[in-house]
Amino acid sequence: MVNLKLNAIKTALIAVTLTMLAAVNVFAASKKGESEVVVRRVDSNNLIRLRVYIDGKNAGSLKVGETSIFKIKNGDHTIYVGFEDYQARSTEVSQFTSSNERFIFSITDTSIVLVRQESIAAIMATKAAKGKKGEKGTDEDDDFQDQEIQAYVSTVQGAFDTATKNVKKGAKITIINVDSDVLTEGDFVLEELTTMASHSNKKFTVIDRRKVEAYRAANHQPLTRYENDYLISLGELLGANYVITGRLNGDGQFRRLRIRVLDVKTGYLVGSASAPL
Repeated sequence: MVNLKLNAIKTALIAVTLTMLAAVNVFAASKKGESEVVVRRVDSNNLIRLRVYIDGKNAGSLKVGETSIFKIKNGDHTIYVGFEDYQARSTEVSQFTSSNERFIFSITDTSIVLVRQESIAAIMATKAAKGKKGEKGTDEDDDFQDQEIQAYVSTVQGAFDTATKNVKKGAKITIINVDSDVLTEGDFVLEELTTMASHSNKKFTVIDRRKVEAYRAANHQPLTRYENDYLISLGELLGANYVITGRLNGDGQFRRLRIRVLDVKTGYLVGSASAPL
């Protein structure tokens, strides 16, 4: 009985100590006046290295699949991506204001997308709670491999696999766009679909989306056109066998990702998928 009481007291003391340490860490993080920028490269173009520019200054370069963390002072900032060999911008400039926060960006050689923004104090509190439970984790796990994001990406992968089930192996495909009421989410899913197509075991040839964007800009075409005739003519122009489009809409439990695959030659819908997000 005495031993049980002693163990209970020790457990209580450990819990109090962890709580105090968490409070100190949160206070220290907020007192620093610093924020973090996490940048992850998700494209599959191994031929080039990309440079990250924060407030117009070179912050470092990234290979395919690499992730970097940059410390910044609180305040107004800009971030964009350029090519390593020359300073021409490859993405639009993204503007954000930091206040003891972590900003997680997903980048490719054509886009930069803010995936998540979160309070550093909340991060520290979550880590402290995990510590109480004896759970372990790494920064990368917290940033990119937590259960919520993995479940989301798995859903997108499942929808892509279902929609492209009847697409021939080695086919040339182009992913036109993923229309969404949340622009950053649409961009994120579009990049994920492009990466999935590039790494598919069906050995797809994925036509560079910059060709699609250049054509639409030259012809003043909107980003959201789903008429089959337009998609087929665009696919023919790009030399694609199949055209893929996506749409994200709905709220809460009704939010869904819908994917359509058109055969450019026949004009028929050869695949589709609807997945809850």
